[in-house]
Amino acid sequence: MIIIKNVRDHQGNVSDIEIESSHNISIDGAGLTCLPALVDTHVHFREPGHSHKEDWGTAAQAAIEGGVTTVFDMPNNNPPCITLKNLHLKKALIDKKLSTVDIPLRYHLYFGADCHHFDEIPKCRNQVVGIKVFMGSSTGTLLVNKQNDLERVFEIAASEDMIISVHAEDEEIISQNSKKFSSETDPSVHSKIRHPDAAKAATAQAIALAEKYGTRLCILHMSTKEEIELVREAKARGVKVYAEATPHHLFLDDSRYRDLGTKVQVNPPLRSLSDQEALWIGIQDDTIDFIGTDHAPHTLEEKQRPYGSAPSGVPSIELLLPLLLNAYNHGLLTLEQIIKLTRTRAEEVFRLEPHSDVVLVDLDLEKRVDDGQLKTKCQWSPYHGQVLKGWPVCTILKGNIYEIEAVQCQKL
Repeated sequence: MIIIKNVRDHQGNVSDIEIESSHNISIDGAGLTCLPALVDTHVHFREPGHSHKEDWGTAAQAAIEGGVTTVFDMPNNNPPCITLKNLHLKKALIDKKLSTVDIPLRYHLYFGADCHHFDEIPKCRNQVVGIKVFMGSSTGTLLVNKQNDLERVFEIAASEDMIISVHAEDEEIISQNSKKFSSETDPSVHSKIRHPDAAKAATAQAIALAEKYGTRLCILHMSTKEEIELVREAKARGVKVYAEATPHHLFLDDSRYRDLGTKVQVNPPLRSLSDQEALWIGIQDDTIDFIGTDHAPHTLEEKQRPYGSAPSGVPSIELLLPLLLNAYNHGLLTLEQIIKLTRTRAEEVFRLEPHSDVVLVDLDLEKRVDDGQLKTKCQWSPYHGQVLKGWPVCTILKGNIYEIEAVQCQKL
């Protein structure tokens, strides 16, 4: 049994908390706050195929560092997770890698939709968290952008009662803009090529298909005010649509190309301050259901290439909670909202089994983000040098204690 003594809950009430464990340990929780451990609904842990960027061992350590004990990993691997066989191979690799770092991270995998393996989807129904559809091209080769193919995927998902999560960017608009701006080399052109119109068109198309077939739909990494409005209206009509936001779209905007360049090149791209404001309004009125990091590590060498050859994506899983706690300390979020956005709403929408994982946080702890201290294999962050107030100090996963900062523990 683990006993956390004199710890606050998110409402400020102080009590002792007991957690089932094979260890008999007491933790002094005085001055700390206990929150449910986080679910990150969107990660790219890069295995199989790209373990020089990240692997499940380093990613698990980064997750624990940030109070995350459950992750949803995306299917755009090498080989991609588009068959039952590849799914089983990926699970075996993950389990082996997690055992080497002794972190029994809770994970769920997405099945990747492509145009040639529709018959594989029902085989994986009870083994994946959902179907990932790339409506616009991104990292990897997965792309489903033809109307007939999209209709088929949404129809299968509805019949199998599976949720579809979409990368909603219109491929044709991206292609046209790529030609239009082909002579521009400044990284900020990325936000022109992947214009908000591309997100709006794809989101409207996905919502229409969900409405037609009765499919449960999640719009991933929402970034524009137009998407927010489309989802808000669809929810009001009773469409089973859910929305995810990312920390980089909440805390970074397109002005950061000036100092960070391709380091903040992401798909979909950074947007304007007005788009960012719309996301925060979407959080306040429950249009946005959860926050997933879209943790997408690349090496610093890869990210420092010039625009056009640099890959898209930023790492952030271990900084998700510090960023949100810092927002809490600045009055942008309540602790109750953080719990909803990072745990309870994901459990409801994705029908997860409840568990007792928690994270202890020091709401008053101030630290500067230091790339050299990060656990992710790529060891860089767009938040390097930023001082954040509110950090996790201890994560408890499946009855195991992982200390991040010094906490007082003693055997019972």
